[in-house]
Amino acid sequence: MKDQSGMSLVEIIISMTLLSLFFTTYSGFVEISSRFNNKEKTDLNNSNGLLIDHHYLFITLEKYSDFLSQAGITLNDINTIKEKQIGTLPKGCSLSPHIDWELPLEQKPITGSNWKPSNAGYAICLKSSSINESSLSDLVSKSKGISSNAQPGLYFLLALPNEVTIDQLPIRKLFCRPQPFC
Repeated sequence: MKDQSGMSLVEIIISMTLLSLFFTTYSGFVEISSRFNNKEKTDLNNSNGLLIDHHYLFITLEKYSDFLSQAGITLNDINTIKEKQIGTLPKGCSLSPHIDWELPLEQKPITGSNWKPSNAGYAICLKSSSINESSLSDLVSKSKGISSNAQPGLYFLLALPNEVTIDQLPIRKLFCRPQPFC
């Protein structure tokens, strides 16, 4: 009991080696993980993170697809939206679809929230699939039993971020139109 006055030199060397090994491992982990998130967001605007933004984007895309799938929206209106070029965005894309596409929908898709897709860094795009929509008169003829190969169209609504990162990933929604013939 009288010789227990502290650590020996061997114990100090071992503890310092373990401490330096721990900090080396920790700093290596931090360096590697920072490569995956090298872009620091200084201005989040109204972004609430990936999970919440995607939830809000799905709600937004659902509202737009419900509106665009109505039979009152003509095939010509859809083609006009798909071909419209706004700024440097690809054809059919918009940061404010309700304004650029002239749709009577609310600017803020989530009531009681200031969140908008453009503030979170997303553009909404309308693209068509390989299944082309027939004219409304052909679809009505087919529904009356007149033999016709008319078919409704399948379209994609895309939410494309300014830059694909871990915090911003693209999403899509497939919808059929005009809805009564789907």
